[in-house]
Amino acid sequence: MAKHDHNIAVISKITAKNQVTIPKTIREALNVKSSDKIEWELGADGQITVKRTAPEKDDFWKMVDEQEKKYGSIVTPEVDWGEDAGSENFD
Repeated sequence: MAKHDHNIAVISKITAKNQVTIPKTIREALNVKSSDKIEWELGADGQITVKRTAPEKDDFWKMVDEQEKKYGSIVTPEVDWGEDAGSENFD
């Protein structure tokens, strides 16, 4: 995280679903992107600290997101394999 000579204040609005968009300045300072996780820590004095969590080795959904970005969606049309086995008439 880059150090700054002064504090930087940015404002975000909380949506009706209690969601917040992290401003670009903060995302860049935390070096976070889509699918990364952040940790919110509430101090005894009421101060909030936000930091990027360490990447998890076996974060399955992050791997899925990365693979989908690299290779595309796994959604494919259904294959028509013909009639089910056992429906043949041998008489």
